[in-house]
Amino acid sequence: MIDALLAKRLIERITKYTEYNVNIMDEKGIIIASKNTSRIGTFHEVALQIIQGEKDIIRVDNENTQFGVKKGVNMAIYYHKKKEGVVGVTGDPEEVMPIALIIRMAVEVMLEYELFKYEKMQRRNLKEQLLNIILYKDDLQKEDWERLNLQLHMKEDIIRIPILIHIDNDIDFCEHVLNIFRSGSRHSTQDLLCLTRDGDILLYKSTDCSLVELMKNYKYIVAEALSDGLRYMRSAECHFSVFVGSFQNNFQYYRMGYEHCVWLKQNISHGQSSYFYDDISRYFTSILPLTELQVAYYTIEKNLGEKFLESFKEIVEALREANFNLNEASKRMHVHKNTLVYRLDKIREALNVDPIGNNNDREFINNFYHYLKRKEKLYQM
Repeated sequence: MIDALLAKRLIERITKYTEYNVNIMDEKGIIIASKNTSRIGTFHEVALQIIQGEKDIIRVDNENTQFGVKKGVNMAIYYHKKKEGVVGVTGDPEEVMPIALIIRMAVEVMLEYELFKYEKMQRRNLKEQLLNIILYKDDLQKEDWERLNLQLHMKEDIIRIPILIHIDNDIDFCEHVLNIFRSGSRHSTQDLLCLTRDGDILLYKSTDCSLVELMKNYKYIVAEALSDGLRYMRSAECHFSVFVGSFQNNFQYYRMGYEHCVWLKQNISHGQSSYFYDDISRYFTSILPLTELQVAYYTIEKNLGEKFLESFKEIVEALREANFNLNEASKRMHVHKNTLVYRLDKIREALNVDPIGNNNDREFINNFYHYLKRKEKLYQM
């Protein structure tokens, strides 16, 4: 069925290039758009004959005012091999036949394009509904997403990577970036994309590789998936951050993947990009009750003294930001490397740890550092 508003737009475009009157009739033979607006809403007998019969083209050599039919040529409009309506061109059939053929072709091409855009928009809206249900509906049940997925045909069992993009700009700019991601060459029909309630862009990037390959290359996959939008944001010189959550292949747990992104946004700042799996140890520490952590660390904390603890937090923060590279950490602290080594030796002696050379020791001081920072944040509230 051809929508009347769409038919009106088609007529407005076509009649810019011809002086002949052009009509578009629906599947009931009613004129729904015409250059001669007085004919809109009237019945067209020949159009109904074409829709209901086997003929695709009917010439009218004599006017029939009783049935509202004028001289001209009327042709079936097809969409997906089905008659959706009729286009008619008024005038001497011999003169208008070549014009009518061209107009019919133009109408069918424009109809296909407009309906493609409409279907694409409908699919986009359904995807946004699907994500909104997954992210925000309390007591989420499988039936909630299956209803929408019947229309979307999204593959649930493939691995998708949740990616949250926070942009320091207004909502219109964010919408524009969102559309760049949607129309970009890296976008897949299996991707899920929306604006969150906080105004961030959320992309669940679909993948078609094995888990082994994904674990090796997921940061490159993320960078490639975002390349079009990131290029635009950099050219616009706006500040943005990217937070990559945990992989998911079950809609039931997609909300947790999103919440891992949000946790990164609230707790981690590694420049423009942060990855959940790089900070998973800190995540698990953060969700433990502070009382549990205090049982583990309070005696150590109490016996170290305030001055030592302040130095400890400063040094560990610099080391973490520099990936435990002494040269880089000393630059961040604006001290000589030897000064940093001297201060670090104090930590080694007090706690019997070697965070540079021993992974277990590094994890211990990381967790102790997070406990101190979390406690500090609590007291500041």
